[in-house]
Amino acid sequence: MLAAMPRSHTFRHGALVGTLALTILGCTGAAPPSVVPTARPTPVPTPTVDIAAYYAKAVVAAFASDPLVLHVVQSAELTVTDGKKSVKETVSMTLDVSDRNLSAEFLTKTAGKTTTDQALVVVGTSAYARDGKGRWQSAPRSSVEQNIQDVIRTLPPIRNPAQLRYVGVETIDKVKLHRLTAVRPFTYVVSLGQEGTFDTLDIWVDEDGTPVLARGKVSAIGPYGVEIKGTNELRFSKFGGPIAIAAPKD
Repeated sequence: MLAAMPRSHTFRHGALVGTLALTILGCTGAAPPSVVPTARPTPVPTPTVDIAAYYAKAVVAAFASDPLVLHVVQSAELTVTDGKKSVKETVSMTLDVSDRNLSAEFLTKTAGKTTTDQALVVVGTSAYARDGKGRWQSAPRSSVEQNIQDVIRTLPPIRNPAQLRYVGVETIDKVKLHRLTAVRPFTYVVSLGQEGTFDTLDIWVDEDGTPVLARGKVSAIGPYGVEIKGTNELRFSKFGGPIAIAAPKD
């Protein structure tokens, strides 16, 4: 598509005007008519496409969509260090966003043991939350507004196309995607309320610029100065939907 748009150099050649037959010339004694070639049209150059700007703008536009509708699967592999010992931690999230409605599940495991297992559903003016397999608890949407904003902030917070640099085409999971990389670190939310930084961030998009995958190295400072480092990956699908989100039945 955009990367294979050749510049046209095709010209329309005018047809040469044929001369009269020699026998007719001999009879009339007239001079042969002048040969006047058809004027060639001035070629119109094909405008070039700035691929880097095209895909960078597409990424920013996708995450700024209004309404925002998408499905996200996040997985982070982290090392948590308190200065004396280190433990491995995994953080995962499955998220559906459909305009003002939202459904999210969070799971955190520290040293192989589950430390967080929560779910949040927001439909209209109501919110529903539960721990593990417990019963759903309902509350007004306003009471969890900060949680909703934290969840949305898990998405790459890129708001300016100049913050992305185009790298090229790569094959991911047997699909050719366009890769862009962030030119500087970005703040994001590791989990509910816990801020971290994408020290590096790469985003892969499909041919029309829709984000498919984001991956990078992350770091954070937790409570009591605990250091957190690792990797974070987000896989995107269903941009634009449709995605139906309903209130829990129980």
